[in-house]
Amino acid sequence: MHVLIIASGKHKGRRIELPDRQVLIGRDENCLVRMTSSEVSRQHCSLTPTDGGLLVRDCNSQNGTFVNHQRIQQETTLRSGDMLQIGPVSFHVAGPPTRIPDSVEENVLSWLSDSDSSLPPTSGDTTVIKLPPQLQPPEPEPRPARFKSVADEAQDILREWRESHPQGAPPR
Repeated sequence: MHVLIIASGKHKGRRIELPDRQVLIGRDENCLVRMTSSEVSRQHCSLTPTDGGLLVRDCNSQNGTFVNHQRIQQETTLRSGDMLQIGPVSFHVAGPPTRIPDSVEENVLSWLSDSDSSLPPTSGDTTVIKLPPQLQPPEPEPRPARFKSVADEAQDILREWRESHPQGAPPR
């Protein structure tokens, strides 16, 4: 599995675990990694896993794709430690690749799945990853309210503490 670590923007430090297949990055809804910045083309670039590393190809984007601060003109192999820049967002290529099944796509998508991919593109650096319907996480069941208010909960905590400490507070 190949991993990108976001090196800039509000998601700095987040890991993107890429599936073992070609990944398209851009503003288009069909892109697995969808970036809503106006500096990113609809189909900006593609990443393809190979035995030698991650192959990046610019898809004739208007603003270009950069590897280690150099605009690429042809397919380029990314290796651990390289920096990839797409629009306003920079990524570090992490670790040696290991083979895992395509089901890792769930992990790729989970860290941004709470974003609304139906929003129109903005000029920010927000990255939205669209979840296919079969990978949508189930809605969590609402937890029943045990207390009507925080004050009720605090009273219950104090009551439990008094019951467990009949002699009162420990000496200081």
